[in-house]
Amino acid sequence: MTLLAGDINASDGMAKAIYDQMIVVLEPDLEGLAEDAKTPIRDNWKKLAFAIAKGVISHLENNLEIDQVKTGGSVYASVSGSTAAGGADSHSHSVSLTAVQNNVKWNQTSDGIGKVKK
Repeated sequence: MTLLAGDINASDGMAKAIYDQMIVVLEPDLEGLAEDAKTPIRDNWKKLAFAIAKGVISHLENNLEIDQVKTGGSVYASVSGSTAAGGADSHSHSVSLTAVQNNVKWNQTSDGIGKVKK
């Protein structure tokens, strides 16, 4: 999942998720107001939702530390060549080997800063 702030109209991304919750929590407070009076309030909520989303995502992109990530897989190492001739009576042989180490585990080597997908 990428971090998507959305837009000033809170039509997608985190801004929409925040705005949707603002509607659930704050809409009851608008009860009794005419619809034309509610519109500018909702428009400001959309802007506020976007501002919050943009700030949160910017903060995460710049400061999020990823810790204790482990990954794994298999390692395949191919070696080919020939043995070297040693003396007057020596001869060489072709060599072709593949070494496999399954289920190798690696630990994270950085703090992850700057690695958050945008």
